[in-house]
Amino acid sequence: MFHVKPMKKYNKYYCTAKDRLVSGELFSVYFNNNRTIAKTKVDRSEDMYRFYKSNQYHSHQETTKTFTDKIYFISRRIMLYFKYRLIKSKTANLKLLDYGCGNGSFLKYLNDRKINTTGVEKSLVSQKVCRAKGVNVFSSIKDINQSKYNIITMWHVLEHVSNPSKCISALSKLLSIGGSLVIAIPNIQSIDSQVFKSEWAALDVPRHLWHFTPKGLIDLLQKQNFILYNKRSLFLDAYYISLLSARRKKIIFPWIIAIFVGTVSNIFGLFTGNCSSSVFVFKKRN
Repeated sequence: MFHVKPMKKYNKYYCTAKDRLVSGELFSVYFNNNRTIAKTKVDRSEDMYRFYKSNQYHSHQETTKTFTDKIYFISRRIMLYFKYRLIKSKTANLKLLDYGCGNGSFLKYLNDRKINTTGVEKSLVSQKVCRAKGVNVFSSIKDINQSKYNIITMWHVLEHVSNPSKCISALSKLLSIGGSLVIAIPNIQSIDSQVFKSEWAALDVPRHLWHFTPKGLIDLLQKQNFILYNKRSLFLDAYYISLLSARRKKIIFPWIIAIFVGTVSNIFGLFTGNCSSSVFVFKKRN
């Protein structure tokens, strides 16, 4: 069981959303005072692991059952190439740690390209899948003997951790000076999030304990001695998230709505920086 932080700084009500994956329970989301980071209100004694026990949780899926699953897997294959291209140019002798590696698809992709990788994943089931793929995986960073990595990645993981600040601090100790910390997150300030609000699929309460704006994430990392080096939009996410959201709202012709909202969100994101999801590359200061 892991516990969540108290809600002291989070008192600006945003919305109440339903857990549509596991429990059907309602959870409220509150912003901090400057509305840069929001938090899902969860009882501190809650066993969060129970909210991940579903065969439909895409991050840990290995097989396709529905047409939406197939779309997700196609997008995931495209994203594997994108992730590889993003990190490939960072350093010649690359040692990479993927925190929250899920079923290890990204690390398997890198291993096949002769890149030295390590994964951290709490799920015992996913660990077993990782090892079957030949992925080097640990339950916790405390178990890692490797001294330093020059890249650490978190692909849609930071929003799940109980204490983002402590998590970043712990990972920073494993990152070499000048190394890159790559973080992908959904953006609660995006156009698609405002259109769908409580039915926005990327809220994913209560698994997403935290909901970041770009400024909220950058401010958090600056306090941990990181500077923003690069930021790239994840354009496919706007369409996939909009499709899931439209289906949650039981809208007729959800594909049409998803294409329209996703396109509008991406266009606005180009000018405002508030895309549905983005990947941020931070550099560790000396």
